[in-house]
Amino acid sequence: MTSAPASEHFRRRWFYVLWCSLLGLSLIALAMWETPKQSGTARVMLSLRPLDFPKNCRAQAWVGPHGRWPGAAWTGEGAWAEMPVGEGVLNFPPVDLSVGYRRWVKNFIPRKTSDLLVVKFQAPGVPPRYFVLPMGNDWHQGLLRIGRRMGLQADISWDGLWQDPSVFGEMR
Repeated sequence: MTSAPASEHFRRRWFYVLWCSLLGLSLIALAMWETPKQSGTARVMLSLRPLDFPKNCRAQAWVGPHGRWPGAAWTGEGAWAEMPVGEGVLNFPPVDLSVGYRRWVKNFIPRKTSDLLVVKFQAPGVPPRYFVLPMGNDWHQGLLRIGRRMGLQADISWDGLWQDPSVFGEMR
């Protein structure tokens, strides 16, 4: 009696085992890549001195990952600070920026790190203007780290503010 020849799938079974093993290892590596090795917060204190602003102007501040910036559709929901703009310095309350560091490299996970700070200035009868602080380079260079505090002070003029909020999501 002669045995029937083994099927093609039977002969390639070790290739299938190898392929499934590599797929499983890559999924495990991806999960480890997206799970932060270390996470925490850094604190930022923001002080702005407005120059030549319209009357009855209000300021709203947003902070978070650049990919989650809602753009022109932002109505102020989720603002960590809201205050009227008057004469003198605007001292925003301190804000905690979250960060998640990757394994194997000294870099942060963009979706888990607050790397964009936006202040929206709204005056009656005038389109809103925006003050933007991309914080990505501060995380990369080590100026911001877990447990650190950073104070930022700036003089801003109404004419020097951004008018189009759609580009902030690409800033790093």
